[in-house]
Amino acid sequence: MCCRKIFVHHRCGHEITSLVEGCEKVECRSTRDKPTVSNKYPCVVPTCPYYGMFD
Repeated sequence: MCCRKIFVHHRCGHEITSLVEGCEKVECRSTRDKPTVSNKYPCVVPTCPYYGMFD
């Protein structure tokens, strides 16, 4: 089963980006969502008070 990591800003909870990690099967048809709280990316929602902030 493939896994889609959804990176969420650690302060506001807005979705920042997602990354699909493939499994070893050639034709995998199922994808599992895995929310991941992170401070590695800034918030990308312009109306958020944490916009552009990493911390």
